[in-house]
Amino acid sequence: MSGRFPFLWSRRSLRLRVTAAATLVLAIGLVLGTILLSTLFEHRRLAVVDAGLRSQATTIGQIVASGDLPSPLPTPASGTALAQVIDSAGTVLASTASASRVLEIVPVEKLARHLSDPFTTTSSTLGSAPLRVLAARATLHGVPVTIEVAAPLTDVTSTLDALRSALIVAVPLIVLAAALATWFAVGSALQPVDRLRAAADAVDVHASDQAPRLELPPGSDELRRLGETLNDLLARVHAAGEQQRRFVADAAHELRSPIASLRAQLDVALTVPNRAEDWPVIAADALTDIDRLSRLVNDLLLLARLDSGTRHRIEPVDVGAMVGSAATDLFVDGDEVALRRMLDNLVVNARRYAKDTVDVAAHREGTVVVITVDDDGPGIPSSDRERVFERWLRLDDSRGRDDGGAGLGLAIVRSIARSHGGDATLETSSLGGLRAVVRLPVSVSSSANPTARR
Repeated sequence: MSGRFPFLWSRRSLRLRVTAAATLVLAIGLVLGTILLSTLFEHRRLAVVDAGLRSQATTIGQIVASGDLPSPLPTPASGTALAQVIDSAGTVLASTASASRVLEIVPVEKLARHLSDPFTTTSSTLGSAPLRVLAARATLHGVPVTIEVAAPLTDVTSTLDALRSALIVAVPLIVLAAALATWFAVGSALQPVDRLRAAADAVDVHASDQAPRLELPPGSDELRRLGETLNDLLARVHAAGEQQRRFVADAAHELRSPIASLRAQLDVALTVPNRAEDWPVIAADALTDIDRLSRLVNDLLLLARLDSGTRHRIEPVDVGAMVGSAATDLFVDGDEVALRRMLDNLVVNARRYAKDTVDVAAHREGTVVVITVDDDGPGIPSSDRERVFERWLRLDDSRGRDDGGAGLGLAIVRSIARSHGGDATLETSSLGGLRAVVRLPVSVSSSANPTARR
């Protein structure tokens, strides 16, 4: 049962939950405030009554000390206090005009427990009406007597009852008004959200070449920022969809070429009579296209795995051994197979365009292992060095298009580097061509010397 309430609560609308929560908090606050107000009011009124009783007791005490008891005892200006002077046997020696001259207001034995301490009682000779009573000791002609002063609390209780009645009526009305105000205020505040939701629900991110945009609510509050976030999200979804469509179209185009070539070779081989010694050549040509298809499919599968965020097998990998360096501080955490594929792509790319020299090296810079692959080829203009990391992109004739590459090599390099917490960039090589630079974080389990290797 305890788990059912959160479930039911979470299924209610945000408007209802906000209204209910705000109303509940207000109701609790008002109830606690009502209790506190009533208590403070009662204490204040009792403090006023107690002050009057102490003043009257002091006055009568002075009279008793003088040894001359007037009959009746003087009454305070308010005219509400009752006073008696009683001996130890309970005999009333003197009293005010409004108090009994025979019966004690409160029995003297009960007063003994509350000397000098005002208390409230509903058990007195005057009936069940609440009284505030104060008792004090005095000496009359050397004999101990008790001064008893009392004041009825009818005015206090009636005023307090009236206050409580008013609050009992007012609090529910205030809570109801607050609940209605909150309900309409939250509904009004959520109207732009409903409009944004409806607009977003009706959007087709693939309907045009441009990313769709929602109409933003006026102002600069949280709702407008929500609309801006939704527009950014729609733009990213549209861009991702466009990228996916381009990727599928380019993949289909790249796959179609070797398939068409392979089919043409086989069609010709089956149509034209061939000697037995020609078939090995035909098979070799077919295998070339099959190898190209296999490499392309493997590249596509690797990119799909990297895009899906599939975790690599994490283990310390010796980059120094991978590039043929004798350094012992070049360990990174990652998948050795993927890292070797990354390095192979860089080396193959460098050899494809190098004139004579390809230089592979690695060193450490603080907490980063840096792998460099230099060639003395034609290089790449600085304006194109980011573009070549895009998938299927192949530049102009300076980098060739007829070498069998599909334009995925550097895209795979960067994807592998970033999946290992690093990155890949291109720079100008000291050999005059291109330098590919991969930076990877040092293995956390490596205990190698952190000094950078120059």
